Amino acid sequence: MEQRQKAKLKCFQINLQHSWAATDNLMQIISSENIDIAFVQEPYVHQNRIKGITGNYRIYAYGKERSRAAIIIPNDTIDALMITQCSDKNIVLLEIKVGQATFYTASAYMDYKDAIVNSFKKIERILEFTKGAKIILAKIATQDQLHGMTLQQMNEEESWKNSLQAISYT
Repeated sequence: MEQRQKAKLKCFQINLQHSWAATDNLMQIISSENIDIAFVQEPYVHQNRIKGITGNYRIYAYGKERSRAAIIIPNDTIDALMITQCSDKNIVLLEIKVGQATFYTASAYMDYKDAIVNSFKKIERILEFTKGAKIILAKIATQDQLHGMTLQQMNEEESWKNSLQAISYT
């Protein structure tokens, strides 16, 4: 029986903190390390457009507002489709096709000023849309949304429990 080779993708996650210099460093890392997919939070934005990304790389970000999440795909053998109904300025969901494999991937920025329940609702929306498909979630950038919550409050937070269970199964 023929063994199938699993495709290996090199992924990278970074919060650029809106920095031009960090964006330039990211371009060097993508090139030197042959990164296939980069998950970015707080990209460098000028006049509501992400700037500093190498011209032939595909950038996926939502809308015309100041994006706080993006996915960069420098590998032209990867097909990607942005799922707009699950994306906004803070989260980007893509359907990825590489060879015979299809999966979803997301990059998210969770605003520390926003209630954590709202952040988990976004994740739940993605899990409902993908209906059990394979998902790669980039590190979710946050400013310690759980600070000040007691363990009991976290356990009582239904969205928190459901989202963690769903993520652990994907």
